[in-house]
Amino acid sequence: MPTTSTTTNKRLAQGARSRGEILDAAERMMAVRGFDGTSVADIARESGLPNSSIYWHFTSKAGILAAVMERGAERFFVAVENPPRREGESPRDYLGRAMHAAGAVLVEQPDFLRIFTLLTLSSEDEDAREIVARVRAHGRASLVEMIGRAFAEVAPDRADAVGEATADFALAAFDGAFLALQFTPTGSHEQLMDQLAGALAALGGDALENLA
Repeated sequence: MPTTSTTTNKRLAQGARSRGEILDAAERMMAVRGFDGTSVADIARESGLPNSSIYWHFTSKAGILAAVMERGAERFFVAVENPPRREGESPRDYLGRAMHAAGAVLVEQPDFLRIFTLLTLSSEDEDAREIVARVRAHGRASLVEMIGRAFAEVAPDRADAVGEATADFALAAFDGAFLALQFTPTGSHEQLMDQLAGALAALGGDALENLA
């Protein structure tokens, strides 16, 4: 007979698998229908698990959304982690490398960004909007760090200020690039990211002069 420890480990593994299946199903559904248009029953049908299993893992649909977004954000921000700057690298070249890496994630992880966009545009649920605000703040902070790192060698005493001055434009442009790729899926994310890197480098240069 299996030991208590073996049985417990097996149940934990099964629980982790079913939780992942629920999140995968919820992510697929919400990427198409949005949060408000997806019910727990829809997620149950998509995952092939009973409602009781879903409620065993999550107390509410908002709880499922929070877990989907937290998992998606973790994967997304790990994938777009800002690369180290090379010695002597210009702001334009560094931004080009960083934005190309970020652009690849637009193609590789579209469901998370689709849910995020749908929540931003349509959801009136207070919990959902709080999640959006938290993820967006994380994204902005990452861009501030990236732009600041790009200008760290040129102006180490003002690099962080340059990042703060240009991050909102960078965030808006990144949003626009994702939407553009949804409208024209055959478009080149490399070209878009290269153009965005050039714009950020120029904008950062202007900000640097204004901060002098």
